[in-house]
Amino acid sequence: MKEIYTLLMLLLGLNLFLGFLRVFRGPSVVDSMLASLLLGTGGTAILLLTYKVTQHAYFINIALAFALVAGVVGVAFAIILLRDVD
Repeated sequence: MKEIYTLLMLLLGLNLFLGFLRVFRGPSVVDSMLASLLLGTGGTAILLLTYKVTQHAYFINIALAFALVAGVVGVAFAIILLRDVD
């Protein structure tokens, strides 16, 4: 089962790499922000898979913090973007 988790972690790592490319090369600010939200989700998934492999509970705490920060950043970006539209 650890081999499957390792394969999933590699695929999520590739996803994060491609997300970083989109953040830095995105055609618009919105594309970059959506890619950064994807990085938050992918990072959370990798941390949870790391917990499944190592059974160290602190990975769950880090994953929860990562997900909360990604959500707050998404809301803050939406507020800033909507403020600039008016």
